[in-house]
Amino acid sequence: MDKDYVVIARFDDETDDKLNSLRKRLHEEGYMETISDWSPHITIAAYEGVPLDTLLQWTDDFSTKYLQFDVSFSSLGILPPNEEHMDSAVLFASPSQSKYLLEFYYAFHEKLDEYCGNLGLLYSMKFGHPVIHSTIGIVDVVSMQKAIEMIFEHKIFEVATITSLEVYTYPMELVQRFELEK
Repeated sequence: MDKDYVVIARFDDETDDKLNSLRKRLHEEGYMETISDWSPHITIAAYEGVPLDTLLQWTDDFSTKYLQFDVSFSSLGILPPNEEHMDSAVLFASPSQSKYLLEFYYAFHEKLDEYCGNLGLLYSMKFGHPVIHSTIGIVDVVSMQKAIEMIFEHKIFEVATITSLEVYTYPMELVQRFELEK
């Protein structure tokens, strides 16, 4: 049976701690029902039926060509409610769309995009309009303003460093981590 895989870009420890603290506080205050099991990250790609050895080789080759780099969270975004969940929306931190971030993101898609399928369509080159983001959580729409005020208090709008790429099975089991050189 083919598995689905996700490739994510991970942040430095300080950014992880800050975003995890924010998630915990939003949950404690009742703005989010659950805290995601996923560590803070930016999703780079999602695949259906890609051979794992091919994905790991590409991720390894790719990660040797790129250094760690900074992204600057500059805004918040909302993925609106959908037909299934009209009472909640995805709230996320959005990094500035720097030339390096966009080149890094799209360069990863030079290979294997044929495996994006439905799971990874929104991250693929064929979609062409990705919303590059770091999910904070699924937030109750009625409480959105208070949740946003809490996010502002956590001062997440600073520079974060992308330190590595990780490959996961989907829904979520770490397969391998690829460090980016400093």
